[in-house]
Amino acid sequence: MDKEIEAFLELKNLVEKMNAEISCVIVEGRKDKEALERIGYKGRIVYANRFKKAVGRVVILTDFDREGKEIAKIITRNVGERNVDNFFRNEFRKILKSIGRNDIQSIINLSKKYEKMSV
Repeated sequence: MDKEIEAFLELKNLVEKMNAEISCVIVEGRKDKEALERIGYKGRIVYANRFKKAVGRVVILTDFDREGKEIAKIITRNVGERNVDNFFRNEFRKILKSIGRNDIQSIINLSKKYEKMSV
């Protein structure tokens, strides 16, 4: 199986677990939100620049570049480490890195590739 399709399916499984366990995901931008919705996330998605407070466990899915990591650190400090679920962030990073990607919005292209193969 194609490595990108394998990664997409792993991410899809991860999102199913997130649907059951996570109350909110924090992203950087519109395309990140679109990517998560496209892959099946059904919970609340909030932009990092509009995030106010945590209610339940949150996942910070900012990009894995320097800026995204800095944003994640700031949000973690603001909401408290015990409210942030790093497992999902780390898994997303590991899966995306395995195919040379470091941003959440790249899931959109993986999704499109998967849809083409499924037709």
